[in-house]
Amino acid sequence: MQPPQARVRLGQVWPAGFAGRLMETVAFSSRRLRRRPVGSPQPVWSRGLTLLLLCGAVAVALLFTVDSAVMNFMLSNRNGFTAWLAWLSDIGRSEWYLVPALLVYLATAAADWRGVGYDLKARLVTLFGQAAFVFGMVAFTGIAVNIVKLFFGRARPAFYGEYGAYHFDPFVVTRYSSSFPSGHATTIGTVAAILMIWFPRQWLPIAIVGLMLSALRIPAAAHYPSDVTAGYLFGFIVTIVAARFFAVRRVGFRLALGKLLPLAIGFGRRKPTAG
Repeated sequence: MQPPQARVRLGQVWPAGFAGRLMETVAFSSRRLRRRPVGSPQPVWSRGLTLLLLCGAVAVALLFTVDSAVMNFMLSNRNGFTAWLAWLSDIGRSEWYLVPALLVYLATAAADWRGVGYDLKARLVTLFGQAAFVFGMVAFTGIAVNIVKLFFGRARPAFYGEYGAYHFDPFVVTRYSSSFPSGHATTIGTVAAILMIWFPRQWLPIAIVGLMLSALRIPAAAHYPSDVTAGYLFGFIVTIVAARFFAVRRVGFRLALGKLLPLAIGFGRRKPTAG
């Protein structure tokens, strides 16, 4: 039997010198991201992603044809329930995910990983990597989708009575021309992709719940159905591509043969059994 390990005190994990350890961890992470792919070459973009992109494009095109009818119905049936759904749709606000992820990242980045034991170190490394990924992807997809909006300039449903459902002003920055794709749905698609990577056995219910939460922007009269679907797919696909990029380099993730979703390193870790 192995002798019991001494308990690790918080002072050992987070001693003085926060800024110095934070900079060391960031520098180490930067070196890991720049390294070349590990092992045999595997494609970041897969056939599964191509199929998903094509099916998603078809779904968006089909929903585009019913956007006007759906929004006309929603605007004609405003009540307390739709107001509650509009409030609930704020679950897609990026702040709900950026702030906790940043706090976990800073806490783990400033920890002293030396001399804390293998198990605790492994947990800190996992938390650090995944928190950085959550923050980075929610921020990146949020910025990227706002750039994509400029290429379409679709009028929001708030101006449905004035412009209808199919009014576009590309490259015109105004308060009404930012409907396609939905930013809230993009955030939910990003978070759903991360949760599916963390919990691959529950990928289907996570995907369904994510789509349902994204769809709340429709009764909120904030977006059309095609806006929501495009935003959700945008966040989902960009996040999967990024995770596969890191997986090829064995940074936080690893690829599973024949699987679209990479696996998060450190998740599902089993304790060794005695004997």
